[in-house]
Amino acid sequence: MQHSSNLILGELKLPFDEGGDAELIERRDFKFRFAYREIPFFAHFRADASRIEVSGDVGPMPFSAESSLARIELQTVLDAANAHLGETFLIREGRIGLVGGASVSLPVTAVGLITALTLLLIKLRPYLETIEVFLLPPGEARASGETALRPGWRGIGVKRHAQR
Repeated sequence: MQHSSNLILGELKLPFDEGGDAELIERRDFKFRFAYREIPFFAHFRADASRIEVSGDVGPMPFSAESSLARIELQTVLDAANAHLGETFLIREGRIGLVGGASVSLPVTAVGLITALTLLLIKLRPYLETIEVFLLPPGEARASGETALRPGWRGIGVKRHAQR
């Protein structure tokens, strides 16, 4: 008797390969959440497009009053990422959001889904690592109202940095 393994996403059971005994998904949308580098992501598989769409909340965009230099440098990183990846990093209501997607082979298997997500995250990783130079990880405990800027960037303005 052959035993097959599955990836469980809520009530959805995906086989690791097409020979598995779990439900093969071809015409059904599904959603799930995951975290990468302590960033919460929301994923939505769209069956009509055979595509996984992801969005994440990277963290707050620092105010100029917190550190004008950090804000300028971080915006430079986001602009470079968007030039390379397309409109991926967006600033909405003072927060840095991330949107992206990848094609998934049909029928959907755990390997196909994880491969598509991994390839997407590999492209995002250098930019997420660079953002971490400026911001504390989203999961790191902070007192209410405390800035998300790493301590070394706090209070550094463009003029102060130029005088160093």
